[in-house]
Parts: sequence; structure tokens; C-alpha cells
Amino acid sequence: MCGRFTLYTPLDQLMERFALPELPFEYTPNYNIAPTQLVFAVLPGEDFQARKPALLRWGLTPSWQKPGSKPLINARLETLAQKPSFRPLVNSHRCLIIADGFYEWKTENGGKFPVYITLDGGRPFAFAGLWQEGEVPSCTIITQEAASFLQPVHDRMPVILTPKTEGLWLSSLPFVELVRELPNQEGRPFAYHRVSRLVNSPRHNSPECILPAAN
Repeated sequence: MCGRFTLYTPLDQLMERFALPELPFEYTPNYNIAPTQLVFAVLPGEDFQARKPALLRWGLTPSWQKPGSKPLINARLETLAQKPSFRPLVNSHRCLIIADGFYEWKTENGGKFPVYITLDGGRPFAFAGLWQEGEVPSCTIITQEAASFLQPVHDRMPVILTPKTEGLWLSSLPFVELVRELPNQEGRPFAYHRVSRLVNSPRHNSPECILPAAN
């Protein structure tokens, strides 16, 4: 599960890290990205060459979905190629969704509280995603079983790619072959800490969202 994340890394660092050309949209840092908001994504260029930055709405809405249904913000890696919502996209509409941290809600003593999770000291990374065309193009974040270190927080986590597998994810490699190349999340340098319940509302978008909560 991934229901909120952050992206506040300075733009010049993002452009260098993900080898991007000029940005066709305005970049605004966000400490509390929520479903249905526009997210910073990277699509493959023509013939899967180069890279193309894009803004995508977070949450797929298949054409057959009933009006009023919730958008599909997550897709399970294990069943990605079988589900009719995602099967048509797994080979031709893969994308990177850029982040520098994400939130999960830990259940403890009958209640829930938000936890902020980072990788490699808070450096930016890419979630594996799928996207679909439309009047407003949209996307979903792929999830998998959580790494052992994160299991005390939640049993699922986003598929976080490495620089090498980012390129493979954007390539034309068939999904059935690509899935075998995805990174093992075990042993990666994750860190997490409890944060304020401010993050429960997407109206709150400030650095305070990621600060450790007072005990």
C-alpha cells in the first residue's frame, strides 16, 4: 500500500539524477502528495529512447469503471499481468513516479499513526508505475511485499527501482522478463520515524509533515 508520499528535492538535483531534458511544467515541492493530485512522472521517449517528464494524475480510472468509483492508486506486482485494469499497460505504458519519501500508517494499541519512510538518507528515487492516456493522463504505483525492515510498519510497500532497473522499467523489455530483474528490497538502506497526524489531511503541505513527532 502507498497512499501518500513526498517530493521536495531541489529541481536541479532531480534533473541530474533522472537524466531529464527541460521540464515542460512548473515544479512545486510537495510534502504530502495524495491520490488524485498531479505527480512528477517520467515516461519513455519515442521508441523507448531518452526520457520524457510528465505530470500525471495519481489514480487510474479504467473506462469500464463505474462512475464514482475510487481511482486505482496502487497495483499489486504479483497479479499485475492478470488484472484487466493493468494487463494492457504492463508492456507499453510503464512509468517512473518520482519521490523522496513515503508515508504508511502503523497500527498499534488499537490505533493508527503515520510513519515517514526514506531510502538512502532521503535521496530521491523512483516508484515503478503504470500510466494510461486520457484527457488527464493518470498513473498507479506498483506495490509488493514489504522488506523485513518495514514489516513492523506495514506488510506492503511500493516497488522502488534502482538506477539500473529504472532504465529497464522504461524499456521495451516484456514484463514477463522484466519482473525477474526487479530489485530485491531486502538490505536497502531504509529508515523511518513517526510523524505528526497533520499528514492525515492533504490540506497540510509543509516541512512539518515529515518532522519526527513529539513523544
